[in-house]
Formats: sequence, structure tokens, C-alpha cells
Amino acid sequence: MTALGSPLSGARAADLLERELPAAVRRRDTGFEEVTVWIDRSDLVAVCTLLRDHPDAAYTTPVFVTAVDWPDREPAAPRFDVVYMLRSLQHNDVCRLIVQVKEDDPNVPTLEAVFAGMDWHERECFDLIGITFTGHHDLKRILLPTDWEGHPLRKDYASFGEPIAFTHNLEWALPAQERPRDMPGGSR
Repeated sequence: MTALGSPLSGARAADLLERELPAAVRRRDTGFEEVTVWIDRSDLVAVCTLLRDHPDAAYTTPVFVTAVDWPDREPAAPRFDVVYMLRSLQHNDVCRLIVQVKEDDPNVPTLEAVFAGMDWHERECFDLIGITFTGHHDLKRILLPTDWEGHPLRKDYASFGEPIAFTHNLEWALPAQERPRDMPGGSR
């Protein structure tokens, strides 16, 4: 419950998944008055179909699919979090699902057959961060030119030929003599 006594956003979906497809739920976390559920990519279509069709859920509107790049996380954990946000207008709720995929196999099954509007969301995610949606009917770039190389939302993407130096990537973004001595992350 939130401070105002209303249920946490996404709790309806998480509870339903734990009840109906318990093997599909890898992890459930609560933060910022929202519940997030981690699932395996092999369960993605079944999970979303249940959330769409079950009367206690009715998550019929895909809000977005995107991905978050965590390049320093591998090999301990997969590099990419593919994040889905679904909305239930009937129950005035949203749920967040996360599927983790590795850098050497960044693909998840398409949800085109589950949500008709997912076509464009998946193409944008493919274009900008390089997640492949297996089974997509026309997976191609949607924002960038077809001959564009790379995926600009990946943290290791070099813009205009120069790597961008953030505090987490100084070792590979800057030569040793150019790294600030007192900058946080310089010793990572």
C-alpha cells in the first residue's frame, strides 16, 4: 500500500502472475510505490497474453518497450534490461515487466500478436539500442537512416568517432594521460 492507502502500481499484475504463472516470475521488487516483475524471455508472450486476457488484469494497452544498457554488469548479469510498461484502463493500473538479455544474444520474442501497437515500439527499440524482436514481421530502422551503423542509445556507442567519457567508462573512453586524477570513477 502507498502512503495514501491505495495499492502499489503494478501489484495487481504481480499478484496475478505469482498466482497463475508462478514459474514465470523470476523476481519481484517494490520501489517508488511501484512493483516491477522480472521474467524470462521464454515466458514473455504467455505472461503478456495472461495480463491482457485475464479479467482481473486487462492490461490491454502497451505504453512502451525500451531497453536499459548496463555494459559493466556482464558477465555477472545480462547487459540489457528490456522494459515493458502495460496499462489497464479498466483497473486504472500500470505494470512494469523486465526481461534481461545478454550482449551476445540481445533478442526477445515479438509481442505483435499480443498487442497490435507493439510493432512501432519494437522497431524503435531495435533501431536505437539494438534489441532484436524475434518473429517481428518487418524489423528495420524507424528513426535513423537504413545505412546507419550502430545503436546510439548503447553506452559504448561512439558519437562522431569519439567515445564519450562518463565517470563509469574512463578507462576505455580516455587515454590514461587525459583522465582527470580526482574525477570519480577514475580508479574503476
